[in-house]
Amino acid sequence: MRLNLIFYIVLIFFALAVVSSEHQYRNNYSRLDIETKTTLDLKDEKTKLQVEEADKSGNSRIREIAGNKLNMYVPNPKEIKVIK
Repeated sequence: MRLNLIFYIVLIFFALAVVSSEHQYRNNYSRLDIETKTTLDLKDEKTKLQVEEADKSGNSRIREIAGNKLNMYVPNPKEIKVIK
């Protein structure tokens, strides 16, 4: 009788350990899934920012800003002077 009680207590202990382990596994898997989604979102945002940066640093945009805001223009050959 005493041995059965000891086995029963050990069985309960191990059952609780298995349940606790499974719970921790599911929590960690859930966190991993959230972090994976966050990583994908950040990669998408990085790609969008790189495209935006490339668009804003393009030659046509620079020429547009130089012409409209700074009143710059491409000089004609008569206006070019070579200095030695």
